[in-house]
Parts: sequence; structure tokens; C-alpha cells
Amino acid sequence: MEVSKEPTFLVNTDKLSAFILINGKASFLNANTFKTFINDCLERSIRNYIIDFKNCTGMDSTFLGIIAWLGLQINKQKEGSYLIVRNFNKRNKELFYNLGLENFITTEESVIKDNLISKKDIKNYPLSEEAGCCKAIDILNAHKNLIHASKKNNNVFKDLISILENKLNN
Repeated sequence: MEVSKEPTFLVNTDKLSAFILINGKASFLNANTFKTFINDCLERSIRNYIIDFKNCTGMDSTFLGIIAWLGLQINKQKEGSYLIVRNFNKRNKELFYNLGLENFITTEESVIKDNLISKKDIKNYPLSEEAGCCKAIDILNAHKNLIHASKKNNNVFKDLISILENKLNN
């Protein structure tokens, strides 16, 4: 599959699962569409998520905050729900781990390491397209999710949170 020059989220869902392939850069510019899609999935009681970063050229903290929010939602659900992220490039992997998201979001590497599945069991599915831009409140909440994920992120994002809170209060 050729990677689109425009960032897109290609998705496939069934009654219980959602597979998301990220094409291009995942950022505050298109994170609102991603969050809307996830909200719709949660409302439809979709419990299992695989997010594939194979074609993701980069991501920002707003997008990672929404991933953190989804991970927190999954952790609140009863057993039988999961979020697995896979196919990080080197930089995206660093961002994910530096923010402590591996503490409550499953990586494909950890699933394989624990012998829960083999690499050959993971398949790509036919996909359909989605896209959109985040509002200040969504960016604020995304960064608060990152602090909730790991308290050490407070120092990293406290100024941005302060700016966004001031903007929203005015």
C-alpha cells in the first residue's frame, strides 16, 4: 500500500475490535478525528484496539495524549479488553517510552516476548479512510492524560497546560 502524502487514519472495525493504521504524521491537526472515531467505537462497545504505526512518519504529544486516554479507558473496562500498539519507528518508539505509556498500554513486542502470539499471527486488514483537527480543550485533555500516565510528564507539559488553561478561561 502506498503511503498517502496527506495524513490519514485507515480503520477497520467489527463488533468487538478496531484496527487503525496511521499514515503520515499524527498530530493535533488530525487528532480530533482520531478521538471522535475512538469515542464512536467506545459507544458501540468496541473493546479491542490495535493501532499500527508502520506508516506513521511522526507524532506529537497531543496525539500521544489521546492514545494515553484510550489506554486509560481500556484499563477501566473489565477483562477481555486490550489496546496494542505496533510497528513503531525508532523516534515514535522513543516518544512512547519516554512518556511512560508502556506502563499501561501493550506493545506488540511485549505480547510476542511473553509468547502470547507469534509475529505470523498478526495480519493487516482491509481499511477505510478517516481524517480532522483538535480543539484547545482536546489538546489540554490529551496532555493531562500524559501527566496521568506518568507524573514525571508534569514538568514536561506544565507550561503548555498552563497556556491552554489560560486560553480556555479567556
